[in-house]
Amino acid sequence: MDYNLAKKLIEDDILDFQKMMFKNYKFIGLSEIEAFIIIELHNQMRQGNTFLNPSKIIKNITISKDELLTILDSLIKKGYLSIQLKKTKSGKDTEIFFLDGTIQKILLYYQKVIKDEIINQPKKYETNEEELVDMIESQFQKLLTPLEIEIIQKWLSEDHFEMLEIKKALLDAIKANKYSISYVDSILIKRRAKLKKSSDVVYNPEKSEALKAFFDSWEKKQ
Repeated sequence: MDYNLAKKLIEDDILDFQKMMFKNYKFIGLSEIEAFIIIELHNQMRQGNTFLNPSKIIKNITISKDELLTILDSLIKKGYLSIQLKKTKSGKDTEIFFLDGTIQKILLYYQKVIKDEIINQPKKYETNEEELVDMIESQFQKLLTPLEIEIIQKWLSEDHFEMLEIKKALLDAIKANKYSISYVDSILIKRRAKLKKSSDVVYNPEKSEALKAFFDSWEKKQ
């Protein structure tokens, strides 16, 4: 998923940031207390409080102020939390905090999970077609139509695409937020055409102007 899209979905409460944190904080390198602090910061942002105020945070977390300051400093150094200066309407400089780094780390983790599921599919299947149908339905979160299944069959039986080729095209489609068989098909066709074009480029000495000039001058000397 695109970062800007994910951030917008979180801001609009379409994606549950708190649930994402509780589910993934260990996988993105956070301790439980660090996750709680980030969730508290996110809750303050939702309320319009973007000034980093340790006194407000500590009201809902049972640690000392010194411990909180140490953790906040660590979160900044590790890139989960950032602080910028912003001028107020009165012209004064004020600090505002962002959790963009945390969101990016969660998205990178999700992308890795999706890539592992697609490229290193652990399940056992009787046929490549069965594997692809199951994989695509899982990633697209929908059942494929008979026509879409026919396209998959064509990839294997007529176009003779390798499984890895198809999986990479599927991964690229997901990264582009294009959840359709037709988009995956277009990626495969374009890559096949590009590969064919590059393989058709054969070195021909007769077409080399430099060599032609050399042989012309050589013949005159004979």
